[in-house]
Amino acid sequence: MAVTKRSVSIDDSVADRVEIAAQQDGVSFSAWLSNAAESQLKLREGMQGIAEWEAEAGELTATERAAGEALLQRLLDPLYAETA
Repeated sequence: MAVTKRSVSIDDSVADRVEIAAQQDGVSFSAWLSNAAESQLKLREGMQGIAEWEAEAGELTATERAAGEALLQRLLDPLYAETA
């Protein structure tokens, strides 16, 4: 995997929390930020996909959205993964 070095500025309080989270996860500060950015991009792409699908098929109902959000929560919740 290619790596690009960038200089970024983030709030001190965010940097402190990222440093703690990275240590807890056993990864570098940069790796933690990269993983967080990748997760955010996946969510953004997913939301764009939903918007495109809704443009063709019509808006999701409240029930469909609730079912999707429940599934997403189960997939993302580390506690659920440990008990499943």
